[in-house]
Amino acid sequence: MEIAFILVYGSLLGLMAPYIISGSENYGVLLPPALALVYGYFVWTVFTWVGLSYNEFWIWAITMLGMPVAMIVGTRIIRKRRLAKETTTV
Repeated sequence: MEIAFILVYGSLLGLMAPYIISGSENYGVLLPPALALVYGYFVWTVFTWVGLSYNEFWIWAITMLGMPVAMIVGTRIIRKRRLAKETTTV
C-alpha cells in the first residue's frame, strides 16, 4: 500500500516537471517522472531489504526528498549529454 504513495508522488512530480525544468524538447515529458519513480522504487526496495519499517521517518524522508532531486539532476545530465551529442554530430 505504501508503494502506491510513491507512485502518486512521482506522478505529481511529473506534473510539476515542465514548470521546474526547462528544455523538454531535448528529453521529452515522460523522462522526469520516470527518473523520479525509478529512484523512489529503488530506494524504497533497498531500505525495505535493509530492514527499515514503513513507519520509520528515514525511509519516507530519503525517498520523498530524493525523488525530486533525482528527477532534476538526472534530467539535466541527460539533457546536457543529448545537446552535446547533437552539436558534435552536426
